[in-house]
Amino acid sequence: MKILIIGPSNIGDAILMSAVIPWLRRRYPGAHLTLVLGERALSFFEDDPRVQRLINADLFDSAIGRLRLACLLFQDHPDGVVDVRHTLYPLLLKPLSAWRYLRRPPLQIRHMRERYLWIGCAQVPGLIAPRKDDRSFLEGAIEWSANDQAHVEYLWNRWQLASAHPLVVICPGTRSHIKRWGSSGFAQVADRLIAQQGAQVILSGEPSEGPIVQEILSLMSHRAYSSVGLTTIRQLGLFMRRAGVVITNDSAALHLASALQVPTVAIFGPTDETKYGPMAPRYRIIRRRLFCSPCEQALCRFNHECMRFISPDEVYRAAVDLLGFVKK
Repeated sequence: MKILIIGPSNIGDAILMSAVIPWLRRRYPGAHLTLVLGERALSFFEDDPRVQRLINADLFDSAIGRLRLACLLFQDHPDGVVDVRHTLYPLLLKPLSAWRYLRRPPLQIRHMRERYLWIGCAQVPGLIAPRKDDRSFLEGAIEWSANDQAHVEYLWNRWQLASAHPLVVICPGTRSHIKRWGSSGFAQVADRLIAQQGAQVILSGEPSEGPIVQEILSLMSHRAYSSVGLTTIRQLGLFMRRAGVVITNDSAALHLASALQVPTVAIFGPTDETKYGPMAPRYRIIRRRLFCSPCEQALCRFNHECMRFISPDEVYRAAVDLLGFVKK
């Protein structure tokens, strides 16, 4: 069976959508999967052993290009199509099933991961959505290649990290600057975790976020490690699997930690945690409930109070709580 998935353009949404893949695999274990994604999102699925074909949608970003892509997909003759972007391609490929692609998730399904999964189940015959209290769709969202595992093991030994000490992964970046908590706050939290809890800290981010990570390191008194430029987003997930807690803004890293069900401290400001919040069994959401937040706007009308008013102390206490060091 051939299944085509037309997915998002950015990494965060790709990770949110990734729950569709293991759910499809349960129903159709031998399916041939083709993913059509934006270039940034493609990086999350590179070397994924469950995906047989990747197509860069950005290469077809014109009227003629979209026609070429439609012909390419038609020639593949997929048996099922999942389209989380609500394009016209499914209507061309599966005109007799057009009604499946016109449906939208119920309003009561708020979280984007659950909405993507609902769309997949509505569009593929025989795929049944999980029960409301069933979180098994979070299992198996990611699989790693042997090269990924060997590279992370190499870095672990190079940095001389020890399993006897808790690992904390801090992801201070995000695509939108208004979703970003201050570098000073991250530095203070990291220093306290190292000094008071004996933690080992890895700071992570995309190559473009390197200056943010370097600024945090320069503000710290203790040693931490930067994985910027050293790991892919998938390899970061292997470090997260070993972590006692992940501290992150609302970003792709948050969705990765959720997919791996790692304890997470999620720092929220302008965005809505009911749509994008952590889904791990153990998490803490840090935010300021202001009259303007969550605004879900690209620019702040005021002075970024929703993030500036979050103190390092409350983030630290949440991290310690999840690490299990709270004194009774």
